[in-house]
Amino acid sequence: MKKIFYLVILVTILAPAFLTAQEKPLLSEAIKKVIDTNGIEAAKNHFADEYKLDKNHYKVDMKGVSSLAAEYSKTKNYAAAGAVMEIASPYMQDMVASYIGKNTKQKMKAEKQQGEKEKQDKKFEKQKTDQNNIVEFEVEPRKDLERFTGLYGDPAVKDKTRRFWVAISCDGYLVVGALWGDVSPWWMRSESNKVFTYSDSFSKLKFEFVTDKNGKALEMMHDIKSMKTPLKRVGPLPDNMKHCIERPKR
Repeated sequence: MKKIFYLVILVTILAPAFLTAQEKPLLSEAIKKVIDTNGIEAAKNHFADEYKLDKNHYKVDMKGVSSLAAEYSKTKNYAAAGAVMEIASPYMQDMVASYIGKNTKQKMKAEKQQGEKEKQDKKFEKQKTDQNNIVEFEVEPRKDLERFTGLYGDPAVKDKTRRFWVAISCDGYLVVGALWGDVSPWWMRSESNKVFTYSDSFSKLKFEFVTDKNGKALEMMHDIKSMKTPLKRVGPLPDNMKHCIERPKR
Protein backbone atom coordinates (compact mmCIF):
# COMPACT_ATOMS: atom_id res chain seq x y z
CA MET A 1 0.00 0.00 0.00
CA LYS A 2 2.84 2.44 0.79
CA LYS A 3 4.26 1.94 -2.70
CA ILE A 4 0.87 2.67 -4.24
CA PHE A 5 0.41 5.71 -1.99
CA TYR A 6 3.72 7.23 -3.10
CA LEU A 7 2.85 6.48 -6.71
CA VAL A 8 -0.41 8.38 -6.26
CA ILE A 9 1.46 11.38 -4.89
CA LEU A 10 3.93 11.33 -7.80
CA VAL A 11 1.30 11.02 -10.50
CA THR A 12 -0.88 13.68 -8.85
CA ILE A 13 2.03 16.10 -9.05
CA LEU A 14 2.70 15.21 -12.68
CA ALA A 15 -0.93 15.04 -13.71
CA PRO A 16 -1.05 18.47 -15.43
CA ALA A 17 1.64 17.30 -17.85
CA PHE A 18 -0.50 14.44 -19.20
CA LEU A 19 -2.89 15.49 -21.96
CA THR A 20 -5.14 13.12 -23.86
CA ALA A 21 -5.69 13.42 -27.57
CA GLN A 22 -9.44 12.80 -27.15
CA GLU A 23 -11.92 12.41 -24.31
CA LYS A 24 -11.82 8.98 -22.68
CA PRO A 25 -13.92 7.53 -19.86
CA LEU A 26 -12.53 8.46 -16.45
CA LEU A 27 -10.82 5.59 -14.66
CA SER A 28 -12.20 6.64 -11.27
CA GLU A 29 -15.80 6.62 -12.49
CA ALA A 30 -15.37 3.24 -14.19
CA ILE A 31 -13.85 1.70 -11.04
CA LYS A 32 -16.64 3.03 -8.81
CA LYS A 33 -19.33 1.76 -11.13
CA VAL A 34 -17.94 -1.78 -11.29
CA ILE A 35 -17.21 -2.02 -7.54
CA ASP A 36 -20.65 -0.71 -6.57
CA THR A 37 -22.38 -2.93 -9.10
CA ASN A 38 -20.41 -6.19 -9.09
CA GLY A 39 -18.21 -6.06 -5.98
CA ILE A 40 -14.52 -5.79 -5.20
CA GLU A 41 -13.20 -9.09 -6.60
CA ALA A 42 -15.23 -8.75 -9.78
CA ALA A 43 -13.84 -5.24 -10.22
CA LYS A 44 -10.26 -6.45 -9.80
CA ASN A 45 -10.73 -9.18 -12.39
CA HIS A 46 -12.59 -6.86 -14.75
CA PHE A 47 -9.87 -4.19 -14.81
CA ALA A 48 -7.09 -6.76 -14.98
CA ASP A 49 -8.64 -7.98 -18.21
CA GLU A 50 -9.28 -4.39 -19.38
CA TYR A 51 -5.66 -3.45 -18.80
CA LYS A 52 -4.42 -6.42 -20.84
CA LEU A 53 -6.80 -5.64 -23.71
CA ASP A 54 -6.29 -1.85 -23.87
CA LYS A 55 -4.33 -0.10 -21.14
CA ASN A 56 -4.95 3.27 -22.82
CA HIS A 57 -8.73 2.93 -22.77
CA TYR A 58 -9.24 5.17 -19.72
CA LYS A 59 -8.23 8.67 -18.82
CA VAL A 60 -6.29 8.27 -15.57
CA ASP A 61 -7.70 11.04 -13.38
CA MET A 62 -5.59 10.75 -10.27
CA LYS A 63 -7.54 13.28 -8.26
CA GLY A 64 -10.68 11.30 -8.97
CA VAL A 65 -8.98 8.02 -8.02
CA SER A 66 -7.65 9.51 -4.78
CA SER A 67 -11.07 10.99 -3.94
CA LEU A 68 -12.78 7.65 -4.60
CA ALA A 69 -10.36 5.80 -2.30
CA ALA A 70 -10.88 8.47 0.38
CA GLU A 71 -14.65 8.19 0.00
CA TYR A 72 -14.58 4.42 0.63
CA SER A 73 -12.23 4.97 3.60
CA LYS A 74 -14.65 7.43 5.21
CA THR A 75 -17.33 4.75 5.18
CA LYS A 76 -14.76 2.31 6.64
CA ASN A 77 -14.88 0.24 3.45
CA TYR A 78 -11.12 -0.20 3.50
CA ALA A 79 -11.20 -3.22 1.22
CA ALA A 80 -12.83 -1.14 -1.52
CA ALA A 81 -10.39 1.73 -0.92
CA GLY A 82 -7.46 -0.68 -1.28
CA ALA A 83 -9.02 -2.20 -4.40
CA VAL A 84 -9.30 1.24 -6.02
CA MET A 85 -5.59 1.87 -5.56
CA GLU A 86 -4.67 -1.65 -6.61
CA ILE A 87 -6.71 -1.38 -9.80
CA ALA A 88 -5.34 2.07 -10.62
CA SER A 89 -1.70 1.15 -9.88
CA PRO A 90 -0.66 -0.30 -13.30
CA TYR A 91 -2.30 2.63 -15.11
CA MET A 92 -0.41 5.06 -12.86
CA GLN A 93 2.89 3.28 -13.46
CA ASP A 94 2.40 3.55 -17.22
CA MET A 95 1.78 7.29 -16.88
CA VAL A 96 4.94 7.82 -14.87
CA ALA A 97 7.03 5.69 -17.26
CA SER A 98 5.61 7.55 -20.25
CA TYR A 99 6.34 10.91 -18.65
CA ILE A 100 9.90 9.97 -17.69
CA GLY A 101 10.59 8.47 -21.12
CA LYS A 102 9.24 11.54 -22.89
CA ASN A 103 11.27 13.90 -20.75
CA THR A 104 14.42 11.78 -21.15
CA LYS A 105 14.08 11.98 -24.93
CA GLN A 106 13.46 15.72 -24.74
CA LYS A 107 16.51 16.13 -22.49
CA MET A 108 18.69 14.09 -24.84
CA LYS A 109 17.42 16.11 -27.80
CA ALA A 110 18.11 19.37 -25.94
CA GLU A 111 21.63 18.20 -25.00
CA LYS A 112 22.31 17.22 -28.61
CA GLN A 113 21.08 20.59 -29.85
CA GLN A 114 23.19 22.36 -27.23
CA GLY A 115 26.24 20.33 -28.27
CA GLU A 116 25.66 21.23 -31.92
CA LYS A 117 25.21 24.89 -30.98
CA GLU A 118 28.47 24.91 -29.00
CA LYS A 119 30.21 23.24 -31.94
CA GLN A 120 28.86 25.89 -34.33
CA ASP A 121 29.81 28.66 -31.88
CA LYS A 122 33.40 27.36 -31.71
CA LYS A 123 33.51 27.13 -35.50
CA PHE A 124 32.23 30.69 -35.76
CA GLU A 125 34.79 31.95 -33.22
CA LYS A 126 37.59 30.22 -35.13
CA GLN A 127 36.41 31.76 -38.39
CA LYS A 128 36.21 35.13 -36.65
CA THR A 129 39.73 34.72 -35.29
CA ASP A 130 41.00 33.66 -38.71
CA GLN A 131 39.40 36.74 -40.18
CA ASN A 132 41.04 38.91 -37.53
CA ASN A 133 44.38 37.37 -38.44
CA ILE A 134 44.05 38.68 -41.97
CA VAL A 135 45.55 42.16 -41.97
CA GLU A 136 44.33 44.75 -44.46
CA PHE A 137 47.62 45.97 -45.89
CA GLU A 138 48.02 49.58 -46.90
CA VAL A 139 51.60 49.01 -48.04
CA GLU A 140 52.74 47.36 -51.22
CA PRO A 141 54.09 43.77 -51.23
CA ARG A 142 57.85 43.55 -50.76
CA LYS A 143 60.39 41.60 -52.77
CA ASP A 144 63.17 41.63 -50.17
CA LEU A 145 61.53 39.44 -47.51
CA GLU A 146 63.42 36.24 -48.30
CA ARG A 147 66.31 37.48 -46.12
CA PHE A 148 64.11 37.28 -43.02
CA THR A 149 62.83 33.73 -43.49
CA GLY A 150 63.94 30.86 -41.27
CA LEU A 151 63.58 29.42 -37.78
CA TYR A 152 64.21 31.58 -34.71
CA GLY A 153 64.79 30.35 -31.17
CA ASP A 154 67.06 30.18 -28.17
CA PRO A 155 69.98 27.80 -28.99
CA ALA A 156 70.21 26.91 -25.29
CA VAL A 157 66.68 25.46 -25.29
CA LYS A 158 66.72 21.80 -26.29
CA ASP A 159 63.01 21.70 -27.18
CA LYS A 160 63.12 22.41 -30.92
CA THR A 161 59.38 23.10 -31.04
CA ARG A 162 59.87 26.27 -28.96
CA ARG A 163 60.72 28.23 -32.06
CA PHE A 164 59.16 30.76 -34.39
CA TRP A 165 59.12 30.35 -38.11
CA VAL A 166 59.19 33.26 -40.55
CA ALA A 167 57.97 32.75 -44.09
CA ILE A 168 56.57 34.72 -47.02
CA SER A 169 52.93 34.76 -48.13
CA CYS A 170 52.16 33.99 -51.75
CA ASP A 171 51.09 37.61 -52.26
CA GLY A 172 54.32 39.08 -50.94
CA TYR A 173 54.03 39.74 -47.23
CA LEU A 174 55.82 38.43 -44.14
CA VAL A 175 54.12 35.70 -42.08
CA VAL A 176 55.26 34.63 -38.61
CA GLY A 177 54.10 31.50 -36.78
CA ALA A 178 55.00 29.18 -33.91
CA LEU A 179 56.03 25.52 -34.13
CA TRP A 180 54.21 24.65 -30.90
CA GLY A 181 50.46 24.24 -30.31
CA ASP A 182 47.59 25.24 -32.57
CA VAL A 183 48.56 28.87 -33.08
CA SER A 184 47.27 30.69 -36.14
CA PRO A 185 49.99 32.44 -38.17
CA TRP A 186 50.40 36.19 -37.83
CA TRP A 187 50.16 38.13 -41.08
CA MET A 188 52.57 40.98 -40.60
CA ARG A 189 52.48 44.61 -41.66
CA SER A 190 55.68 46.38 -42.68
CA GLU A 191 56.33 49.39 -40.47
CA SER A 192 59.85 50.03 -41.71
CA ASN A 193 62.69 48.19 -43.42
CA LYS A 194 63.19 45.72 -40.55
CA VAL A 195 60.18 46.27 -38.30
CA PHE A 196 56.89 44.40 -38.66
CA THR A 197 53.71 44.56 -36.58
CA TYR A 198 50.56 42.55 -36.12
CA SER A 199 47.29 43.46 -34.40
CA ASP A 200 43.82 42.06 -33.98
CA SER A 201 41.04 42.43 -31.43
CA PHE A 202 42.98 40.26 -28.95
CA SER A 203 46.65 41.13 -29.29
CA LYS A 204 49.34 43.42 -30.66
CA LEU A 205 52.81 42.16 -31.61
CA LYS A 206 56.01 43.71 -32.86
CA PHE A 207 58.97 41.97 -34.50
CA GLU A 208 62.25 43.65 -35.42
CA PHE A 209 65.13 41.94 -37.22
CA VAL A 210 68.82 42.41 -36.68
CA THR A 211 70.78 41.85 -39.90
CA ASP A 212 74.38 41.46 -41.02
CA LYS A 213 76.14 43.84 -43.41
CA ASN A 214 74.47 42.08 -46.34
CA GLY A 215 70.99 42.55 -44.88
CA LYS A 216 70.54 38.87 -43.94
CA ALA A 217 68.68 38.35 -40.65
CA LEU A 218 70.69 37.17 -37.68
CA GLU A 219 68.25 37.75 -34.81
CA MET A 220 64.63 38.61 -34.23
CA MET A 221 63.51 40.87 -31.37
CA HIS A 222 59.91 40.65 -30.21
CA ASP A 223 57.57 41.72 -27.41
CA ILE A 224 56.11 38.31 -26.49
CA LYS A 225 56.63 38.08 -22.73
CA SER A 226 56.75 34.28 -22.52
CA MET A 227 59.78 34.05 -24.84
CA LYS A 228 63.34 35.28 -24.58
CA THR A 229 64.33 38.19 -26.81
CA PRO A 230 66.18 38.51 -29.07
CA LEU A 231 65.96 35.08 -30.64
CA LYS A 232 68.72 33.77 -32.87
CA ARG A 233 68.13 32.60 -36.39
CA VAL A 234 68.87 28.91 -35.81
CA GLY A 235 68.31 27.58 -39.29
CA PRO A 236 66.34 27.68 -42.54
CA LEU A 237 62.72 26.71 -42.89
CA PRO A 238 61.98 22.97 -43.11
CA ASP A 239 61.57 21.69 -46.64
CA ASN A 240 57.80 21.34 -46.18
CA MET A 241 57.55 25.06 -45.32
CA LYS A 242 59.74 26.56 -48.02
CA HIS A 243 56.82 27.17 -50.35
CA CYS A 244 54.85 30.39 -49.93
CA ILE A 245 51.96 30.63 -47.43
CA GLU A 246 48.48 30.88 -48.93
CA ARG A 247 46.33 33.60 -47.44
CA PRO A 248 43.11 32.24 -45.80
CA LYS A 249 40.04 32.77 -47.97
CA ARG A 250 37.43 35.18 -46.65
